[in-house]
Amino acid sequence: MLREAFEYLTTPCPPLARRYGYLAEAVALGARHRRQRRAWAPHVDACRRFVQEAAERAPRGGRALVAGSGLLIEVPLAALAERFGEVVLIDMVHTRTTRRQARRHPNVRLLALDVTGALATLDAALSGGLPLPSPAPPDLPGERFAFALSCNLLSQLPLLPLDAIDRKAPNTPEAERERFARTLAGSHRSWLARVAEQATLFTDTESLWLENGTIEEREDSLWGLDLPPPDRAWDWDIAPAPEEDRRRSLRHRVGAWFNLAAPAGT
Repeated sequence: MLREAFEYLTTPCPPLARRYGYLAEAVALGARHRRQRRAWAPHVDACRRFVQEAAERAPRGGRALVAGSGLLIEVPLAALAERFGEVVLIDMVHTRTTRRQARRHPNVRLLALDVTGALATLDAALSGGLPLPSPAPPDLPGERFAFALSCNLLSQLPLLPLDAIDRKAPNTPEAERERFARTLAGSHRSWLARVAEQATLFTDTESLWLENGTIEEREDSLWGLDLPPPDRAWDWDIAPAPEEDRRRSLRHRVGAWFNLAAPAGT
């Protein structure tokens, strides 16, 4: 607990990201990984193998983008820095651990950014009682990226904004919340394909609650998006009992795509 408190108090973080819970989420994720390192190991290995294979499909040199770089647990940063001329890590919060790793590579740059482009306008809308905004993913400076990687981000993008809507505008109709969440996820897919020649992505596609090895509950994680079959897939035991529940374990199904083009019409 002392480590997490120190990280929370000393990590540089934009006020909006702190207020919406992104810093707390990053600190909690690091703590969970330390507790569940053994359970997470197969997932982490699968992610790193997939990313390296995906990167090898892109031409050497040029620019690479990592969206949702987080704690770099699933990202083989050294391999990306060796293959590409520049690697840009984008997240709402860059922890001290991430900053230390980035400093080892002179061609790695950190960018604190909301990839949805919706958070600031959502903050204003909730404060002023206005309709939920549409996402406006940012244009990024410089030449188009040769390679862009979205790290377990697609399913997660709507979660903290939806928490804020629950707190600040609890009477928002469910249909409007669902539309907002689906639009955030869909615009991320389109944005990724727009900014890079190769749009690589991995994300959890389904959440499973298990007790004694039996699936008791399952939930789709893709917010209704229609994606093609993944190029790679694996399971991630993200919260074995009693991490979140005394009796039940949480497992994610993960899908990974080497080059996920934007849907038609975007």
